[in-house]
Amino acid sequence: MNNICLRDVTVNDELLVFEWRNIDALVALSSKQKKVTLQEHQKWFKRKIVDLNCKLLIIQFKEKNIGLIRLELEHGECEITIYLIPGYESQGFGYAALSQAIDNCTLSCKSYLTKVQNRNIPSQKLFQKLGF
Repeated sequence: MNNICLRDVTVNDELLVFEWRNIDALVALSSKQKKVTLQEHQKWFKRKIVDLNCKLLIIQFKEKNIGLIRLELEHGECEITIYLIPGYESQGFGYAALSQAIDNCTLSCKSYLTKVQNRNIPSQKLFQKLGF
């Protein structure tokens, strides 16, 4: 899928990522399953955007921002978080984006891991397709 691009998150993306983080459908599938306040998000975002062990990437389709990938390195393992905004799931965008992110990762990852809820079948299928 050559219309998928990844770009680094910038400080200008803070509110966009906050809005996405609180979309009901995404909250329901998240690990904590709760919305965050703007203050909580700002604190988290300011920490992550300068963290050399964290890579935040915006997924773009035809130059439209459609999702986020986070790769976070800890003890040689990179934990992956990915989400697509509603309307862009189950179309191969996640696979294309995550494949690019892993192939081009600049963190020193010895292995990758992810945590997926039992009821999040699309994410389970995505990670199985990627060999997890």
